[in-house]
Amino acid sequence: MRYLVIAGLAGTVLLAGCATQNERHVGIHDVPSSTVLGNQAPSDGDATLSIVRSQGLWGAGCSSAIYLDDKMVADMEIGEQLVLRVPSGTRKLGVMPHGACSADRMDVDATVGQGESRTFAIPASGLGLTTQAPPKG
Repeated sequence: MRYLVIAGLAGTVLLAGCATQNERHVGIHDVPSSTVLGNQAPSDGDATLSIVRSQGLWGAGCSSAIYLDDKMVADMEIGEQLVLRVPSGTRKLGVMPHGACSADRMDVDATVGQGESRTFAIPASGLGLTTQAPPKG
């Protein structure tokens, strides 16, 4: 009987750990500055590229290396957003998943004019990069 009570308590403790949520999985937040390598200061450019990696547990073990004009500028996790200051014109924006998943780098052209902003989305899985429509307003 004593073993059943101990096993029941251990099971309850383990399940309680599964019921908690890590802050990383709640809402969209900025990429930590420790994983951003450039293009953050307003003097870095006159246009803005925003990248949002969706929430979801599916890609929790996958990181996304972000490339701007073939140079790695950040590393993103699920639920993170990144704002890059870039010179206006056509920029080459890329994402390459790594960690528990891996795939070839996917590149897209991102054309922005002076003072303009464009937003791109990465699914939680980290596999892909698409442009997002601007919010209606």
